[in-house]
Amino acid sequence: MPKLNRKEQHETHGKVDSFEPTTLEQILGFNELSRYGTLNEEEYERELKEMSKIDLQAHAREKGIVPIDSVERLTNNLLREFKNYVFYLRKPIKAKVAPKEPTKNIRNILAEGR
Repeated sequence: MPKLNRKEQHETHGKVDSFEPTTLEQILGFNELSRYGTLNEEEYERELKEMSKIDLQAHAREKGIVPIDSVERLTNNLLREFKNYVFYLRKPIKAKVAPKEPTKNIRNILAEGR
């Protein structure tokens, strides 16, 4: 097996850090899907379309939403609540800003106190 240069070697851990944990459960590694079973909006929307009006109303009660008679409005309310839940869990990672090097003028001002 040929030996690779240090520049050619790569180390990976397989984890993609695309969001910052927002709950203790996420930090400890518990399943964040427990409330809805998915974080995929299309999959959840498909589940809602397969539900009858009575099933939608029961699902709304489980999620703390007042079940209304209009199926379309109820579905929209459930989707909005789902999006808020996913948004809460998927806080994006803030890009770290490198500190700026002080200009020569600023360094001169700071040096006056010495």
